[in-house]
Amino acid sequence: MLPQQLAIGALNDLCDRDLDRVSKPGKPLVSGALRPAVAWAAVAGGFALALGVAATFPLPTLPLAAVCAGAGIAYDLGLKRGALSWLPFWVGFSCLPLTAGAAVHALTLRVAVAAPPLALLLALSIQLANGLPDIEADQRSGAAGLAVRLGPLWSRRLSLGLAALAGVAATLAAPALGQPATVVALGALPLLAAAAGLAASRHPRPFPVLAPGVAVLAAVWLLTLP
Repeated sequence: MLPQQLAIGALNDLCDRDLDRVSKPGKPLVSGALRPAVAWAAVAGGFALALGVAATFPLPTLPLAAVCAGAGIAYDLGLKRGALSWLPFWVGFSCLPLTAGAAVHALTLRVAVAAPPLALLLALSIQLANGLPDIEADQRSGAAGLAVRLGPLWSRRLSLGLAALAGVAATLAAPALGQPATVVALGALPLLAAAAGLAASRHPRPFPVLAPGVAVLAAVWLLTLP
């Protein structure tokens, strides 16, 4: 997953060069600090390494990893600028626990049913938080992602509300999945604290604060699955 995420990030910067020249001129590809050929090599190498490694694990690890890659590519190539900008985030977030389960022969029906709803809450929260600082630039460029459509106020409110809801939902669903509810609640605590702190502080960039909380909750949720 790590080389795949690096490849998706590199492709995203390649696709955004025209927009970044206006709104983020300091980025490496725009400023000339990094040549496009290097970024394309990172894209090709990242996806090749990710899918090559996935192929060494039991099925359906490789198909699920490929779906993750496809979601990231679709986002970079255009979905991020439309009403379905949240969809690749949901697909990617859903595939992560399923891929992890498949890799260790532990993909159960309960996990396959429980992961997508929780992933939807986290994906929408993170996608809105990620898009919030770029709303004005996206509007100028004609992009119409979910954050642009909702506007700054509701994007922020929905992002923080969904983050908090994800933490509560994961805790409440833990007994049904055979997870220790207390441990899952502790895993959700950083995300709940981040959402509460952001709501009180009005910090303009919620993504860097929410993302670690999402990562902790996701890790604890995966590790506590029976």
